Amino acid sequence: MINLTPHSIENPIFVDDEEYYQLVYRKEKGWSHCKSRKECLAKLHYLRDGFALGKIDETSFLKREAKIVLTWWMQGL
Repeated sequence: MINLTPHSIENPIFVDDEEYYQLVYRKEKGWSHCKSRKECLAKLHYLRDGFALGKIDETSFLKREAKIVLTWWMQGL
């Protein structure tokens, strides 16, 4: 099980490995587009893991993180 909200004590959101990878690899309208809260959290988790492991540089990370968050936020308006 993967905890998509590792800093949440009261309301953690867990997904199994299969669901996690299905959410992360959805690209219907581009990788930054998310259909659900879980998909958005999974993509942010994946992106943050990649950054922590040194797979992407800080500039790319910040740009991609902002795009995911802002795209999701704008859908909610």
